[in-house]
Amino acid sequence: MQATFTLEDPQLRFDELMRKKAVLLCVLASLFCRCDEPPDAQLTRFEYQLGSDTVVTVLHEVAGSDLLFFNMHDDENTAVEAGLRVIALRGGRLLELQHSGDRLVHFGIASAAYRFDPNRIFTPLGIERTLERYSQADSAAIEAVQAFADSLILDGELRGARLIVTLHNNGEGEYSAESYLPGGDYEVDADAVHIQQGRDPDDFFFVTQDRFFQLFKAAGLNVVLQNNSTVTDDGSLSVWAGRERIPYVNVEAQHGHLAEQVEMIMEVYRIADNHFN
Repeated sequence: MQATFTLEDPQLRFDELMRKKAVLLCVLASLFCRCDEPPDAQLTRFEYQLGSDTVVTVLHEVAGSDLLFFNMHDDENTAVEAGLRVIALRGGRLLELQHSGDRLVHFGIASAAYRFDPNRIFTPLGIERTLERYSQADSAAIEAVQAFADSLILDGELRGARLIVTLHNNGEGEYSAESYLPGGDYEVDADAVHIQQGRDPDDFFFVTQDRFFQLFKAAGLNVVLQNNSTVTDDGSLSVWAGRERIPYVNVEAQHGHLAEQVEMIMEVYRIADNHFN
């Protein structure tokens, strides 16, 4: 694995300064726009039956962009707020999973209770492992969760997406770009790591393609490149996207880092506009 550390050049080019100013203005505008839902958003509600329980996803759509954002942990509220504020400015789609307000999804079949991490269900092995970790994995539960995962892929139009962007939050000192450095918990999952001096390692991008790694690195942002050959099959959407060769970017920020996550999402738009139209 390649780990790189780069000091930002103090003699930034004029156009880079102008870009950063534009991003800052967009961030400030979004922070003063306190709204739970973009005023022009179209909402589509999907309901999924998991045993005796119902899980809901809400698709927020604003005209202006085809970018897709996906939030799948119901306790990562900074990510949702950042996503809604940015699509209000730029357009796009945000698919938000709503269930118990917790990270895990709970459901029952007959008298048995089950729990799973909704970001660990996009491969068969991931489904089995997450059910075993949090409850139990039997054929009925595996079949129900697999059907749920298939529906998320279908209703979110993930398989045909130009780019999948997930929005996640983490806790202070729990999970960061440093987790992928040599000796870190997820060292085997990373092909390259770039940590920018002066940036909080909790705020970073996790990508499945080198072109995105290089672009975020050049922008002076923290970024980790998934090793699609050695990554642990934990059932996460990044593993699925790597296998399907669908471009994937996770915008990972610490809980409460709203301005930072808004800025990061705006950077995704900049890169998409300049390099992938």
